[in-house]
Amino acid sequence: MCAAEPSPNNKYESLSLQAAAVNALFNYPPFFSFASKQARSMMVKRGDSIGVSWQARIDSLASHDWQSELAAIRDGELQLPEYYQVPFHAYKDGNLSWQAAWEVDSAAQTVHSPIFDAEGKVMDPRGDARLRSSYNDVMVPQLKRPVKDVLDMGCATGLSTLALRRAFPDANITGVDLSPFFLAVGAYDQRVQRAEGTHASSAPVRLLHAAAEDTGLEAESVDLVSMCLVCHELPRDATKRIMEEAMRVLRPGGAIAIMEMDPNSAFVDKLRNNLFAFTALKSTEPYLDDYMTFPIVDALKSKGLLLEGPERVTSPRHRTLVAYKP
Repeated sequence: MCAAEPSPNNKYESLSLQAAAVNALFNYPPFFSFASKQARSMMVKRGDSIGVSWQARIDSLASHDWQSELAAIRDGELQLPEYYQVPFHAYKDGNLSWQAAWEVDSAAQTVHSPIFDAEGKVMDPRGDARLRSSYNDVMVPQLKRPVKDVLDMGCATGLSTLALRRAFPDANITGVDLSPFFLAVGAYDQRVQRAEGTHASSAPVRLLHAAAEDTGLEAESVDLVSMCLVCHELPRDATKRIMEEAMRVLRPGGAIAIMEMDPNSAFVDKLRNNLFAFTALKSTEPYLDDYMTFPIVDALKSKGLLLEGPERVTSPRHRTLVAYKP
């Protein structure tokens, strides 16, 4: 029997006066610009405080020949959906810029540094690595069939893809993303890491410039589809189309695993009640309100995917769901 998803709190179903004020501020361009800059500045300062140097990372990458990297991985025929061509994460050009691509690793380490502390005050530089390992620990035991082929939807520079490589060292792993900038940096990082011996014992992952809604992969060619921290960055219609694509490419008995922010967590409750913090987050996450009210379990079921267990806690702020293709 499929597990029922908890009904979203009413505060997410109808905008309160506070949320309405937040949205008004968010839609006011001067405030949007101010909030975005403030959010990014706070992240950079936090990173510096835990030994994550954003500037050192940029300096190490800036002199590389990125145009050749871009040409090698970019699909010039790919049409980017409108939802992707908006500001994300305090970057005016969203994910379609070198700055955003160069800073992904630093941002992930910084943003996820406090997530395993209940109060969000103790910073752990390995918080991001712990989160991805926790996802694997929760997801892998629920899989029904041997995993030979893995598809990582919305892989960015491949942080989530390389984490899947560690969980499935002998599998063929493909990461798909709409940003050729992210993929170019990810491909370069892989080569550097392998040259340094960091991943010498494992085969490289394949990075593919494509839409997760239409990967171009063969039908029934994958045992596991993973969406790690992707759904909150999408309008729900895009997520539904990705679920349809997952259903198409999965072999019978294959699974789709989703690790995401938990709208019902105490962290989200606290954040939603903090006008300044929520505004800062909204200035970097344009589809956050849509995600908060999106019944993911119902969407999976509507696409013919079956959940046989409840969502599992991945961190105090995140949940993992696993659904199967019959």
